[in-house]
Amino acid sequence: MRHISFKMTFVVALVGLLAACGGNNMSGKPGSSGKTLELMVVSPNSLYSGSTRAILDSLFATPQDGLNQPEPRFDVVQITPSSFDGNTMFQAHRNILILEVDAQGQNKVYRKQDQWSQPQMVIRITAKDRNTLDSLLLVNGNRLLSEYYAQEYRRMDKVFSQTPGVKIMQALQRQFGFTLSIPEEFALAKQTNDFMWIRKEAKDFSLQLYVKSDPAGDHSALDEAAILDRIDTMMHRYVPGPSEGSYPGVERRDFFYSREVTLGELNAVETRGLWRTYNDFMGGPFVAYSFVSPDGQQLITLVGCVYSPSQRNRMVMKRDLLMQLEGICRSVRFE
Repeated sequence: MRHISFKMTFVVALVGLLAACGGNNMSGKPGSSGKTLELMVVSPNSLYSGSTRAILDSLFATPQDGLNQPEPRFDVVQITPSSFDGNTMFQAHRNILILEVDAQGQNKVYRKQDQWSQPQMVIRITAKDRNTLDSLLLVNGNRLLSEYYAQEYRRMDKVFSQTPGVKIMQALQRQFGFTLSIPEEFALAKQTNDFMWIRKEAKDFSLQLYVKSDPAGDHSALDEAAILDRIDTMMHRYVPGPSEGSYPGVERRDFFYSREVTLGELNAVETRGLWRTYNDFMGGPFVAYSFVSPDGQQLITLVGCVYSPSQRNRMVMKRDLLMQLEGICRSVRFE
């Protein structure tokens, strides 16, 4: 069992810079471009090599946790400053990392939100030499991941809110006291007094979202083992398998990845791993969020499952499909 965390302690000198350079959510900006989980690195070719390239790969190109096939956290695209400067198409990209080495400059990390488009995160790292640049990347690496993931969630929320599934959102509000940004292509598959199954069925994949409410107990309910047991019980009880005697559940033979996260004002535990159908052959990745409602009465479990057989759907990454479900879960809002 492996636990991961993107929490990061910054070098004290950089904290103020990151806070001071935060951008405004100004109106009139064009919509940002770029594929899901794509990062544009603006850097001279000579700098995008050697130790610096290795550090960038270790941060952004390592496999995403909790998938049943290797897919990188981000797709990294590098362009030179001469191609980027003044090019409105490139400057509209959602996730931009600018790297500069200037012997006469300062060692700084700048953060600018929605600089050229919206939603967008532009982070500029300047250093007097390459070794210092590498150190700044290492020290702030997990913070960079957190910032770029945040823009992906902002984009999902923006896109989904344009075509909302109003009936499902209203049903969530009535039953559980919160809403999720669910697009209209999702359908309500099952509903009981403490459970809701929402799904999207496409030609080559399906997305399943399960919402479960239990009475809030002690803090042990947010331990990884308790969360996995709760997911197992919920899926076995409420979700039928594709054949007689089959049922979905957690794949216990693989690793799980848990970390503490915030969903707006809520403290939650995010859990990643694989699900499988027992007595059948279906399976795929899942992501779950577990938290206590603001009134302290409900223990809420949100589980998003992806089914996308590789042989049928080679063009769509499971990472990207899972990001849709992450975006929905992270949009939770209590009145």
